[in-house]
Amino acid sequence: MLRETLKFFVTVLLVTYVVTLMLVLFSAPGFAQEGGSADPEFEGNAGAIIINGLRLQKRQDLDFGTIAPSLTEMGTVQVLRGRNNRSICGSTLICFKAGNRARFTVIGEPGRTYTIEDPGSILITNPQGSTMLVDTFVGAGSGNDTQWRGFQTLRFSGIQRFNIGATLHVNPNQDPGEYFGLFPVSVEYQ
Repeated sequence: MLRETLKFFVTVLLVTYVVTLMLVLFSAPGFAQEGGSADPEFEGNAGAIIINGLRLQKRQDLDFGTIAPSLTEMGTVQVLRGRNNRSICGSTLICFKAGNRARFTVIGEPGRTYTIEDPGSILITNPQGSTMLVDTFVGAGSGNDTQWRGFQTLRFSGIQRFNIGATLHVNPNQDPGEYFGLFPVSVEYQ
C-alpha cells in the first residue's frame, strides 16, 4: 500500500510539474496564446553611431598675382588647381608676379565620402569700389581638370587635402589697386 501511495504521489507531482511548466511557457510575455494575442508591452533596442563632423581648414589663399591690364582688350588670368601650378596669364595681359591656387584640408571620419561645393562666381573689389569677376572654380586633388572631380573619399587618417583654382576676368584699362573678395567653400558627407 505504501508503494502504491508513493507511486500515486510521484505521479501527481510529475503531472503538477508538467502542467505548471506548460502554464509558465504559454503565459510568458510576448508569447501568442491560441485564441489570444501577444503581450502588448515589449521592449526593443534603439541605438546610433555618431561620427566626426567634417572640418575645413584653409592652408593658402587663392592669388591671381600682379597684373598689368590691356588698355583696350579684356583678358583673363587662370589659376589651375594642380600641384606646382601657377597662374596662366592671357595674351592681352602682362603678369609680373604669378599667382597660386587655394589649398584646403578636410578632416573627418576615415573612409567616408564627401562633396565640395564652390560659389560659382564672385566679385573681387578694390578700395575705390572697382570690381573684377572670378568664376570657373575648379578643384579637388591634383591634376588640371577644368571641372570638379565629384565625390571625394577621406583617407585612412581622416585627413584629405584639396586645391581650388579659378579664372579672373580683367577689364580693359582696369582700375589699379589691390582687389579682395571672399569665396565660400563647403564640404558635406554623402
